[in-house]
Amino acid sequence: MKQTFVVLCGVVCAVCLWTIIWFANVVLAPLFLDSRIERLHETGLPKALVEKGGIIYCRMKADDFRFPLPPGSHAVIPIRITGGFDTVDGAVEARFEGSNGITAGEYRSWLANRLQAGGSVVVKPVPGGLAIKFHYFGDR
Repeated sequence: MKQTFVVLCGVVCAVCLWTIIWFANVVLAPLFLDSRIERLHETGLPKALVEKGGIIYCRMKADDFRFPLPPGSHAVIPIRITGGFDTVDGAVEARFEGSNGITAGEYRSWLANRLQAGGSVVVKPVPGGLAIKFHYFGDR
């Protein structure tokens, strides 16, 4: 009986410790350290990458922001980006392969239900593609 009680107390303590660490990382660290704990060592944030499948990924100290490029397009590097620990402003040019591109209005309509809360995109046509300006403010 005593062994069972000791094991049960150990499991409860481990769960409590994990909950405290999780809370500190997700809630307290962005408020007081301007970063999540696992991102404290990272420099050069915010930064933007193009993920597989034509997804623009913006990594900030306290948050992430993703949105898809138009179907059938690819990003022209470099992606220009500025921002803070939970804010990003950037621009990317999406080029279409061939003449099967979509218009700026079609892209805005297609993107409407795929855009993360807190994000906005402004699209303008350019020869051979679209100029996309994006903004994100995440309040965690």
